[in-house]
Amino acid sequence: MAINPEDRLDSWKEIAAYLRRDVRTVQRWEKRESLPVHRHQHDKLGSVYAFRAELAEWFKTRQVAGAAAVAAGQKASDKIKLAVLRFQDLGSSDGDHYFGEGLTEEMITELTRLQPDELAVIARSTSEHYDSSSQSLGQLRKDLGVDYVLEGKVRRAGNRVRISARLSEILDQTQMWAETYERELSDVLGVQAEIAQAIAREIHLALNLSETDRLAGLQHGQVRVKPEAYDAYLRGRYLLHAMKPAEIRKGLENFELAVKLDPEYAPAQAGLASAWALLAIAPFDVLPPHEAMPKAEAAARKSLALDEGLAEAHAALALVHHHYHWNWKEAEASYRRAIELNPGYAAAHLSYSWLLLALGRNDEALAEIERTMSIVQETDPHRLVAVHATRAQAYYFNRQFQRAVDECEKALELDPSHFMLHYILGRAYRRMGEGAKAIAQLKTATKSSGELPLVDAVLGLAYAVSGRREQAQKVAEMLASAARKRYIPPTYFAIVYAGLGDKEKALEWLEKAYQDRADLLTWVNVEPMMDGVRSDPRFQDLIRRIGLT
Repeated sequence: MAINPEDRLDSWKEIAAYLRRDVRTVQRWEKRESLPVHRHQHDKLGSVYAFRAELAEWFKTRQVAGAAAVAAGQKASDKIKLAVLRFQDLGSSDGDHYFGEGLTEEMITELTRLQPDELAVIARSTSEHYDSSSQSLGQLRKDLGVDYVLEGKVRRAGNRVRISARLSEILDQTQMWAETYERELSDVLGVQAEIAQAIAREIHLALNLSETDRLAGLQHGQVRVKPEAYDAYLRGRYLLHAMKPAEIRKGLENFELAVKLDPEYAPAQAGLASAWALLAIAPFDVLPPHEAMPKAEAAARKSLALDEGLAEAHAALALVHHHYHWNWKEAEASYRRAIELNPGYAAAHLSYSWLLLALGRNDEALAEIERTMSIVQETDPHRLVAVHATRAQAYYFNRQFQRAVDECEKALELDPSHFMLHYILGRAYRRMGEGAKAIAQLKTATKSSGELPLVDAVLGLAYAVSGRREQAQKVAEMLASAARKRYIPPTYFAIVYAGLGDKEKALEWLEKAYQDRADLLTWVNVEPMMDGVRSDPRFQDLIRRIGLT
């Protein structure tokens, strides 16, 4: 390595300042970790010097080697790992932490864009289970091999916001950087960009030119947001995180307010698109697809027109192509673009695997599921159950029923109440001729998911597969009664009648589902429960019209 003599640091104080550590920390690094510090010959021990280039190279190497210091037996990672703890909301009322939690999630999103090949950012659904105590941070490093933690505090006063942020290294428990910003709320995006740039600088991330330019633009106020719009947007994100029908509806209302107040704020448009799309697909199915999906598409396209680099907007548009237009080529392109922009975007990977399953591309789907599994193991273990469920579904669609059962049983050890696991188990047992086990699992599914119409359909399926036709018919009637008050996808009626072996009614409801463009219709070509109607010319015509042949 060529050394520039003018690049020299001539004291422990200068070396520590360059590495942004205290003197005791860098002296310990020199003694224990071979920090490249030189000594003047014939001088006293304290007379030292070092070169910036050598220190930078050592620090870069240390990030890769640092993962080996994770608890014994854990696989090392070549990525730097960063966790963002919940920003403490000092100005919120009791129980109302949407601003702090929303800002936390925004910082996570911002940081994932920095350098995904080098930096893995722990997802909020996992990081929220840890706090800033030394014991908790030690557990975070032991559990996930996290190197750094960002924590902060936020206080709002009208349209002013005060944000304090601190970056620390967990292994040495040393503070690397800290800053306090007091700005107009309209400049909060600039604050986020400054924090992201500071972190990139401190952990020696080499940002590409486009990302550097994007952050610089945010810092210099090229993109601003109206305070009231940002407030509504954060509340929307906070509610959407719950992933429950009522909260998604409330989140939708806040996203609508945000885009009304500031139509040019791209993330709010992306959030609005996601909320509309989720309300029209399983297991929520709150709104008819014809009502929700065009609005989701309009918001997604508006978001992308404002910022083509938003992975969330591409993923939302993919949901529309996938579940509503049945435009498989465009759906795949949008999922892949979302993943290209954010390789660690587990939800996009998982949705893409569901698309591949629907198209019968099982081997590709399983490969995508494995990629998702690697991501969540690294950054979001709380999503592991969902990935296991998707893999079990892949085995089920491939008629590997015992493997589906084994996968579900493994996942139930992580979450015994997970609705989808019992739903898959019930259908797999039914195809294996294990009627009693099928009923037990399907009934368990109805107890674990809340008020979702799919739960009622599953209960009807449980009765149908057990030969209890009268009870199954009552469930169908109950669904019909509910449909007079809220939207019930016709596919749910088809599920019950297919379970009863009533081919005519099953086909009748499948046709209605086609007219509605109802969710779950994408699965009919691979769903074993439809084997009883598969050979019927009307079913084959339906498959052709959906574009699955």
